[in-house]
Amino acid sequence: MVALALTKRKTHSKCVLFALVGTANFAAAGDVQFTSKIDTTIYVYDTERNNGESVSNEAIVVLPSILTSYSAKRATASFVVDHTKVEQNNDIDGANKNYTELKYNSVFTLIESAMTLSFSGAQNYRVINSQQQFVGDKLLSPGDLTKYRNNSAGLNFSIPNPKYLGFTFQSSFSETKTDESLDDVSSGLDSDNLGVSARLYNGKYARNYNFNLSAQYNDSSRSNFGDFSSSNVSGRIGFVIANKLDWVIVGSSENYDVGEGTFSRRNNIDTTSYGAGIEWKPRGAQAILLTYNQLEEGDIETKFVGVNVNWAFSNRTALKFDYAKRFYGDAYNADFTYALKSLRSSLSYSEQVTTFGQLANSGNNFNGLFVCEFGSTDLVDCFQPDSLDYELQAGEEFRASTDLDSDISEEVIFTKVGRFNIGYDKRKIKASVNLSYSKTEYLESDRLQKTRSLGLNLSYALGRKTNISLTSNLSKRQFDELSDEDTNRTVSLDFKRDLSKKLQVNVGVRLLDRESDNASRDLTDKRLTLGLNYTF
Repeated sequence: MVALALTKRKTHSKCVLFALVGTANFAAAGDVQFTSKIDTTIYVYDTERNNGESVSNEAIVVLPSILTSYSAKRATASFVVDHTKVEQNNDIDGANKNYTELKYNSVFTLIESAMTLSFSGAQNYRVINSQQQFVGDKLLSPGDLTKYRNNSAGLNFSIPNPKYLGFTFQSSFSETKTDESLDDVSSGLDSDNLGVSARLYNGKYARNYNFNLSAQYNDSSRSNFGDFSSSNVSGRIGFVIANKLDWVIVGSSENYDVGEGTFSRRNNIDTTSYGAGIEWKPRGAQAILLTYNQLEEGDIETKFVGVNVNWAFSNRTALKFDYAKRFYGDAYNADFTYALKSLRSSLSYSEQVTTFGQLANSGNNFNGLFVCEFGSTDLVDCFQPDSLDYELQAGEEFRASTDLDSDISEEVIFTKVGRFNIGYDKRKIKASVNLSYSKTEYLESDRLQKTRSLGLNLSYALGRKTNISLTSNLSKRQFDELSDEDTNRTVSLDFKRDLSKKLQVNVGVRLLDRESDNASRDLTDKRLTLGLNYTF
């Protein structure tokens, strides 16, 4: 696995080989479950564009799917595959297509409570340009989609229950490919990504001192640009000077390398900072750190006061907040969680320099408010876990709060992402509200995109066999600094009824509306669906 993590340009077949070998070693005894379904849906839709074009059409979509899960003492695995066949009444170029999508995830425990080996991946279809985020789909605008493939392997190690010295190590290798991209439509995106991180910290028996040292390294090979690598080293050392007070020394170094490429807007984003301050720790998992620091960017030096808060208000409410300065000025990171028995909420904000391939494996597009059936997008198939530290079982995954909100491009990007999520699950009602803001700066082409989004998902059980759900989304997207925002509105209402233990009927309506200062992007789509779902 170490060889896998340190070798670039590995193929998908090698990842699969490692997964099969791992499965053979751990599958001696375990529980295997299969669920197969087939959906047949008739679509009647009408699309109007501001340029005067109007299309009324009917389509039939057949979607068979198989979900497989494996659970044993030292291994869990989930795999889902579905095939979508689209046949439309009117002869629209590229409308009649077949789409095969899959998703898998597996975790093997090599050393209990210490070392795990994981494999994950997906094949699906995504919009190339984020301007088509809500419009591009397999029915309405298949030409805006491209095949996306991602496979990754990771090795994690940590010293269990450290007494004097704690150590964690994580390594991952991933391969991301698409048939098309904004950089080069003919060749698409082809990126290999290596990530390694390590952390050294004091154990629970340490007295009168504490320390936390960490390092991260990421490397991406890019087919249309020069290779990109980044490294970050940070640390803190504290000494007790009085009851509940520590004297703390901090420092960090952040470096980026883009080969022969240059950033169009920023000449240098490497930074080094160091400082010292006081940390107050009144009790338990509660601490506030104030430091006086110096930031160095080449020949430029900046003084600032840093703030770090790690505060557990209760076993249900916690806050983490960090303020510092980086190459772009003020830098923030925040994470707040609040949990009741039926109502939970989370607030997060993060900033990072990354690439599309690295972003696909960051895991930042998930929250733990709902656990869903692996591969499912319906809230009715989800539940709220009993604990904030819930461990996923085979055939489960956390519900995605948002998808990758970026163009398919190998450019280096600087992202600022903030999210607020609320989840409610009690008796007959399941609901989630998702509010997000993102700002993406494409550092190699001098582009800037902003997105604000508000989403609502509501599921209500009318009876033991009947369910009604409402999905609504409002987003405003600005694709460059000179144009106005596009406004996207989507509302869907679905009714589901179990006719028998294995047969379900679905009836739905959807309205999609996009307003833009560019008349060619104005669009209104109305859709009616009737479908049958059979579980074998």
